[in-house]
Amino acid sequence: MNYNNNMNYTNDTSMTNTLLLCGTSTAAYVAYKLWKSFTLRCPNCPTSDNPTKQGFSMKQVPANLDVIIIGSGMGGLSTAALLAKQGKKVLVLEQHDIAGGNLHTFTEKGFEFDTGLHYIGGEIGETNSSVRKQLDYITDGGVEWEPMDEDAYDVAIVDDERFDFCAGWTKLKARLKKSFPDDAEAIDKYFKLVHKSTTLFPLLLVLKLLPEPLFKLAMRILPIDILQKTTKEVLDSITTNRKLQGVLTYHYGDYGEPPERGAFAMNALIASHYRSGAYYPKGGPLVIAERIIHVIEKWGGKVLVRAPVSSILIDEKKNRAYGVEVKGKRILAKTIISSVGAPKTFMGLVPASHQRAVEKCTKALMDPNVASNVSLMSMFVGINDEDHSLQLPKSNYWIHSPSWDHDKNMADYQADHNKVPALFISFSSAKDPTYDTRHPGKQVALVVGPCKFNDVEEFKDDRVKHRRKEYTEMKEKWTQIFMDGLLRHFPELSGKVDFIDFGSALTNDFYLGTHRGAVYGLAHTPERFQQHWLQCQTPIKNLLLTGQDICSCGICGALVGGYLCAYKVSFRCFWQTMLYW
Repeated sequence: MNYNNNMNYTNDTSMTNTLLLCGTSTAAYVAYKLWKSFTLRCPNCPTSDNPTKQGFSMKQVPANLDVIIIGSGMGGLSTAALLAKQGKKVLVLEQHDIAGGNLHTFTEKGFEFDTGLHYIGGEIGETNSSVRKQLDYITDGGVEWEPMDEDAYDVAIVDDERFDFCAGWTKLKARLKKSFPDDAEAIDKYFKLVHKSTTLFPLLLVLKLLPEPLFKLAMRILPIDILQKTTKEVLDSITTNRKLQGVLTYHYGDYGEPPERGAFAMNALIASHYRSGAYYPKGGPLVIAERIIHVIEKWGGKVLVRAPVSSILIDEKKNRAYGVEVKGKRILAKTIISSVGAPKTFMGLVPASHQRAVEKCTKALMDPNVASNVSLMSMFVGINDEDHSLQLPKSNYWIHSPSWDHDKNMADYQADHNKVPALFISFSSAKDPTYDTRHPGKQVALVVGPCKFNDVEEFKDDRVKHRRKEYTEMKEKWTQIFMDGLLRHFPELSGKVDFIDFGSALTNDFYLGTHRGAVYGLAHTPERFQQHWLQCQTPIKNLLLTGQDICSCGICGALVGGYLCAYKVSFRCFWQTMLYW
């Protein structure tokens, strides 16, 4: 009797499992068919041979535009490719003579230099990772990646002290504990907090979809206080070892905020991003822009350069954006998207007649805890290596001075701008295995340091490349400081330098279209991430934001901003790419 009951139970269970399997299979099939129904066939329109340098003319503008995107940085290009793949007729307008924003490269005297992308986190090397799938989707898998030095993708230095950051957290934690044996517990806590913060960070983006009162309430009552703390506040809670704190925050230059100002969420995002090491694009960063633009063109879109947008056209009665003005010409579209940052969009492109609509935004942008506090200046160095004797590293070097206390270093710099608190040194020619083939016998170095816009503001209205003597003398002084730092750590370069060019915050504004030289967009402080208005949808209908200010800085931060903006325009886009997260 019991046996028969057991048999009945077994048969019932088997039948239940079979029904569940059938139901699941049917649901999966239906979901697949729905997904396929959302997939459009690519029209495979003709693509150009030089996609990043197509000059603007009204003849080049496609008819019946759906979307106009201002700016061709990673945010603008990614949004454009995503929407083009949904059948939207897209036009991207770039003020510079080359598209790509921080992806663009330039060549002088036979030396090719990168400008903004110097490395990307190790997950890009994993074909199933989110960032790789997201990039492959908008480039049609057209970019190859070269790993950097796994044992030291970044090297942090103060005087003769050096710490090598390696791929893999298990190995990195062991290395940290060997250097700081009395702080093993603090090191474990740090990595736990990094994981917690990066896990919670996407919740901020979701919460912004709520009405502002609910958003503010959620920020107060949800257990996400770690997202509202500075890096210094978090590190002070786990250790008093200033050197360890300095080592754990060596990369603050990746987002422009020292520990006392910077959000711990950004420190955590950067640390997590490079958990698996770092990579560099084969062929240089411009390859990424070229591949994205080819995708945009295949789907009938256009990316045009030398196309400075002077104003966004807005219907005064309906408070609705309907076009842009370029060189006195009006171009119309259903949706206008700005990739040039919140400050330039609201204070430069929204006409005076509609400033009242964005008054709350412009007022918030005046807050020093929201506005960027620092810019960057860069020295581009061309190196003669005809005998191929140089063995330059694939690592990045972070040179801090005079101590591991980054806040004090920055305070000293505020008092005396000759005391540069940090230099970033990178050799893209060593990272890219195709560089020597394209530029035989040549190597390049990039040296980056902080710059205060106030130092150069008085020269902003001078003619480019013809600024006053005082500006030239200032650049020469900084060039010498940067060159001393480069040769101190790489003396083998002495006598091999053939070319030097130096760019300040004004250079960033002219070539990259930044606001007051802020290459990272708005400040990455806790206050910035609590701005409810800072999202894709602006107070003006049909006017959206994309890029770094939506999520966070950097190529990958702008990429996420690009996806979020595309989702706001097209639900089909979300449906097709939701599995890439």
